Amino acid sequence: MKKSLLAALMLFSVFTMNAQESSDELPKQNEISTNLLDLVIAGTLNVNYERLFDKNQSLFIGANFFDTYGYYDAGYIDESTAFSVKAAYLIYFSKEKDHAGFFFYPQIKLRTGEVTVDDYYYYSYDSVIDSAVQEEFKYDVSGFSAGFGIGHKWMFNNKFTLTLNGDIARNLGSFDTDYLDNIELRFGVNFGYRF
Repeated sequence: MKKSLLAALMLFSVFTMNAQESSDELPKQNEISTNLLDLVIAGTLNVNYERLFDKNQSLFIGANFFDTYGYYDAGYIDESTAFSVKAAYLIYFSKEKDHAGFFFYPQIKLRTGEVTVDDYYYYSYDSVIDSAVQEEFKYDVSGFSAGFGIGHKWMFNNKFTLTLNGDIARNLGSFDTDYLDNIELRFGVNFGYRF
């Protein structure tokens, strides 16, 4: 009985070691991440998915909730109903690293919604009382844009990633250019998990 139990234990340990080795050898093909810089500066909640392909290339899809246009009015945003979806094709240039190191990407972005800021003041010069009145100012950030970006990704423990990137995009459609520029700059400090 003891011999059969010992044999079963040894067989189980050999099986789990082989399963662990084979699971470690499987290439990781997916990564999820979030842009912590956007969350801190603009209050934008960002969820990204990256599908890793052969030859150090990948498809990146990101969704932004409570989005802003660049970092316009970042300290004065009262409310944002904007939502955007971004797609990019990442090309990594490292020959030694697997989907890490310096990369370049073309991108497209579709955004819809409005941003409300509370820093619009006007002064009422009444003969009885002088007063400053604070009003909300809304602007539409809906539109379609295309551009490119560059960045660098570091891998830790073959699971976690840290990415620094910046991109520039041009608006391609109807847009409120009285208040916003046609060119949008964005930066990212992304923390991710690869599986």
